[in-house]
Amino acid sequence: MELSKARQNIYSQLSKRKMRDRHNLFVVEGRKSVEDTISVFKAEAVITIDCNLVPESWGCSHILHEVSRPVIEKISSLSTAPDVIAVYRIPEGFYDNVPDPCEDKLYLLLDGIQDPGNLGTIMRTAHWFGIDRIYASRDTVDIFNPKTVQSTMGSLGRVEIVYCDLGELMDKNPDMPVYGTLLDGKNIYKATLGEHGFIIMGNEGKGISESLRKRITSPLLIPPYDNSNHSESLNVAIATAVTLSQFRSR
Repeated sequence: MELSKARQNIYSQLSKRKMRDRHNLFVVEGRKSVEDTISVFKAEAVITIDCNLVPESWGCSHILHEVSRPVIEKISSLSTAPDVIAVYRIPEGFYDNVPDPCEDKLYLLLDGIQDPGNLGTIMRTAHWFGIDRIYASRDTVDIFNPKTVQSTMGSLGRVEIVYCDLGELMDKNPDMPVYGTLLDGKNIYKATLGEHGFIIMGNEGKGISESLRKRITSPLLIPPYDNSNHSESLNVAIATAVTLSQFRSR
């Protein structure tokens, strides 16, 4: 099926947040990533340089477009365009729906994460450690940013992300323990860690905002191995992995 130039132009601009919001669409690139998400999101188009690369099991023959290499390069946001790209609908009400947490589960709370790669890696890490929902502040980078989508490596369809006011969320759930990494926290390798609660991870440069720090009931510290020789702090995605590994190991 031919892909119109009008559609090509729209799809090529979806790397921009305002265009994603305007058209309610986002892009997933690469055969493996598309395979991992095709059953989760509603696809508007699947674009490829060779229809034989797209299996019938995907059920997308009615929206399959075979295009030339220059066309797929125009649509792709990657330096080397993949052979398969999917264009999905952003779920209706995605940015407004705020489901209540379950009292017996562990959740990540992301406070102002700005780097798309960090967010994608955190989502992959959450998926690995069995976290099925992340709550993110409204100033956290958009999950449908192409760099974020690429960094999730398919976990986008496996972990729910909810954008909301984190302070309100915690105030509405006062019985949930609140963990956060702070310089005056207790050594995470020795601390008592529960099986449920909120774990706050802060902004790359500023850490956890003051308003949320006040709500932490169990401050934690990831201590460096050698106090005399180490960088200022861990990357937030790495810190998330260390933290979740400790919670799950207990």
